[in-house]
Amino acid sequence: MKQIFLLLLIFIAINAFPAERIVNLDECINIALQNHPDLFLSIEDNKKSVADYKIAKSMKSVIIDGEIKTVEYAKTDTTANTNFQIPGQDTNIGLFAGLTVVYNLYDAKKDYIEENAKTGIDISKLKNQKTRNTIVFEVKNAYYSYLLSRNTLGIKEEMHKKFKKKSDLAKQLFEQGARPILDVSKAEVDMADSQLQLEKAKNNERKTKLSLFRSMGLEEVETLSINPGDVEAIPELNCQLDDLYKMAEVYSPLIRIVTLEKRAARLKIFEENASHYPRVDMLLGLGYQSEKLYGVGQMSDNFNFEKWSPAFNGAIRATLPVYSGGRISARVDSVVSDYNKISYKEKELLIETKNQIRDSFKSLEEIKKQMEISNLITKNAQRHLLLAQRSYENGGGTLLELQDAELSVIKADIGFLESKYSYLLTLAKLTSIIGIGESSICKNQE
Repeated sequence: MKQIFLLLLIFIAINAFPAERIVNLDECINIALQNHPDLFLSIEDNKKSVADYKIAKSMKSVIIDGEIKTVEYAKTDTTANTNFQIPGQDTNIGLFAGLTVVYNLYDAKKDYIEENAKTGIDISKLKNQKTRNTIVFEVKNAYYSYLLSRNTLGIKEEMHKKFKKKSDLAKQLFEQGARPILDVSKAEVDMADSQLQLEKAKNNERKTKLSLFRSMGLEEVETLSINPGDVEAIPELNCQLDDLYKMAEVYSPLIRIVTLEKRAARLKIFEENASHYPRVDMLLGLGYQSEKLYGVGQMSDNFNFEKWSPAFNGAIRATLPVYSGGRISARVDSVVSDYNKISYKEKELLIETKNQIRDSFKSLEEIKKQMEISNLITKNAQRHLLLAQRSYENGGGTLLELQDAELSVIKADIGFLESKYSYLLTLAKLTSIIGIGESSICKNQE
């Protein structure tokens, strides 16, 4: 029994304090697409657009309402002028209670309204895709930034140890009379600066990790520990600049959204222009009616079923705007202005998109050269370190020179890391602008 109790405690402890989970970029993206609030907001926008389409489509269906209204009947014994009758005096006012059916026979606006609502659904879908692309980019940005800060922190810790060791050595050599006091002072300044850089690196690592959690729609808690895996392979573009332009015109959610918004604005112009045309409705009434509405003294007679008779009424109603105080023309002018604004916005977006693609494309080429130079610097620093080690072993060099060579290698590693993750961030931005994944524009890494 005691062994079972101990096993139970161990099981609870394992689950209460889970081991750190190593995740890759794709897993972080999947977590974000399942938890990010912005995605749920875009889903609700899509539901709203579908509901708006149902409202627009209902304009073509039969509308049935329950209705109670007054009706007038001419008195048979009236002696009034037949050209002018006073309600209640020359006519009887009765009641109608039943169903009223309204069916639109002609309305030039309803087709445009329905088509505009369909366009609204397409726009909401593209906005959902845009939201997904934004979330993916934010995750990539936070993921790469965290990896850079984490790797930089490790290097800064190593540098601080080197500077501390160098400071201790300088003091020792000074006490032996082998080095001047100036070397001690410089070593202490370098060590203090490395301590400051280390603290900054720790703070930056904490902030970038928090940004990664935030980009995934999560809260950083102690019970959830995520350790992103490092990126080994560097994707390489296999597309030319003109190919990227063409892809953006086809796949970019922003360009596709503004194109549909322009179409919706054009449909809105047609809709407002259609207000100049008549609207024709067929009206049917089916229910019961009483030919006389009794006053307070005979109120109970209004509820006497014998005084009610079946009724069926039908009518065709046509309405045509004659004078609206300039309202219709003003509405047309307003939507024409909206259309022109979207046209200018589309032109501006196309120019801005091309500029961003060109900038990212050129930046990738430049950063790639920087990475090559950083690799060369690293190799030279390693070669210099090897020579410094041999010189020190042969008695021709000093330990301080050897440590300087070691620090040069560390600094070269930092330069390469910065270039590497700058390349990955720029590539992520480029794919976000175009609206497609890296696999579509990069060489196969397998």
